[in-house]
Amino acid sequence: MHTQNPTTTQAWKKLREHVKTWETITLNQLFANDAKRAENFRITLEDLRFDFSKNRIHAQTLQHLFALAREVHLQEAIESLFRGEKINQTENRAVLHTALRNFDSGKIIVDHKDISASVQKARKKIK
Repeated sequence: MHTQNPTTTQAWKKLREHVKTWETITLNQLFANDAKRAENFRITLEDLRFDFSKNRIHAQTLQHLFALAREVHLQEAIESLFRGEKINQTENRAVLHTALRNFDSGKIIVDHKDISASVQKARKKIK
């Protein structure tokens, strides 16, 4: 799958226009205008918290970012990564980031081959 360069999309153009409207607004102003900003601009996953309230963003900014993700088919690219497809376009190969982090005893198939033994060998070398 060839992913489109994000900077060439309509969503990127709209995002850049949107950013211009926020260039002069300070974080102090954003917090003053939204008493629940710290609560509204964070995501918690189990014990891990991502707090992006201290960035000059607005709910509309997120909508523009979601539109950009859709336009460049980010979800499909992520799925391709997890399937072991060749998404490294420079080297024409799978990136295999997920393979090294897969601690299941199951097979890891890339190009119709089980690479589990190679992954175990790479882990031992890293250790």
